[in-house]
Amino acid sequence: MLQRAKQPKPPFTLFQRPGGTIWSVRFSAGGKQIRKSLETDNYDEAHHRAYQIWSEANYRVKNGLTATVRPFHEVAEEFIKLVETESERGDRSEYQPRDWPPVIHRYLVGFFGDKPIDAIREPDIERYIEWRRTYWTTGPGKDILYIRYERGGKILRRSARHEVPSVSRQRGELVIVRALFQQALKWGYMGKIEIPDIKVRKRTDNRRPSFTPEEFALLITTSLERIHPAPSGRKILSRDGRVWLQHRQNQHVLSDRIKLHAYIEIGAGTGMRPTEMKNLNWGNIVGFRATRDAPVRDRDVRFQVQGKGKHGTLVPLPSVISWVHTLWDKFIDEVGREPNDDDPVFADREGKRIQSFKKGFAELLNACGLKQDYRGASRTTYSLRHYYISEMIASGADVYDVARNTRTSIAVIDKHYGQVDVERLKDKLKPEHTRF
Repeated sequence: MLQRAKQPKPPFTLFQRPGGTIWSVRFSAGGKQIRKSLETDNYDEAHHRAYQIWSEANYRVKNGLTATVRPFHEVAEEFIKLVETESERGDRSEYQPRDWPPVIHRYLVGFFGDKPIDAIREPDIERYIEWRRTYWTTGPGKDILYIRYERGGKILRRSARHEVPSVSRQRGELVIVRALFQQALKWGYMGKIEIPDIKVRKRTDNRRPSFTPEEFALLITTSLERIHPAPSGRKILSRDGRVWLQHRQNQHVLSDRIKLHAYIEIGAGTGMRPTEMKNLNWGNIVGFRATRDAPVRDRDVRFQVQGKGKHGTLVPLPSVISWVHTLWDKFIDEVGREPNDDDPVFADREGKRIQSFKKGFAELLNACGLKQDYRGASRTTYSLRHYYISEMIASGADVYDVARNTRTSIAVIDKHYGQVDVERLKDKLKPEHTRF
């Protein structure tokens, strides 16, 4: 007589909540109890699904993973909390809890979303990298006009840039990607995957343009001519056909052009960044008040500058001092008093800080045909900083000293700033012992 084999006890328990008809499963795996709805009221189907869930959980535990699958967005939020906690106790840089969450939320969560983190493979990372490159051009961000962000407890916004991120930007964001997935590996949420690097294609020459000495001389000459036009005056043609010569300039225009010229001379004589010049107050020009009436040879001043997250003290060229005097006198003439230490050096007629010389500088560049350099790259006020650094190097100044005085590194100078014509270095490139 055949006997029915005794069925082994299932490694899980099926149950229904009081008053409900949907089956759920409960079991232990990896030292934790797992509860999960089976989303069916059919017992046989529930039994079948329970075996699948139990088997998958045990497979994950045996392979060093957590028993349950974690969606990417949950792991991302857990990682952000970890970054904030570690930053508070000094284990991470203070900028990471500020700069990393927006990248994680917008790009990583935007791409991976609810995908189980242990289901992400290297091809998925490759697809993410390409998706990120085109996010603002043809992807989800192409129709976004503004980016909102929080600073100092206030919600601000800035215009979105619809462009492909630079290689350095992409590599910087991959640091965040690697950190997140490495932490997920430590938590046992996934196996190890390799995060590919950004492949660098042949780079174009994207240095900001400078000026040659001849071009800078033309810039200065044109600027002075606009301040002091020819005695014959300027021909004015009215709409009704009348013609006359204008011998006297509008005083507001004249004042703006004088300040622009001073801005150019000071920028080219100090190497300050545009933001540093904008932030410059009279109290930052150390020694100017004390030596204002002294002979030129005794006017030894220093500039205390801050901007772009950097600060320091610089030594200006002597030619700068006379233009500082010009701005001092213009302030007194327009505002009716001497500047205080907290007044801006570059001030409008009401003594308020001038935010930018971009428009006036562009008009001057157009007037002397210097809007673009030989590569077709457009010049900006930043070109004055490049001119200062290039001229200092060409004149034989030590590049280390130049780097310290301009608050940058030798590597950055070599890569972006030192645009010195080889022809100007011909004597240095032909040592004495090689000459006939």
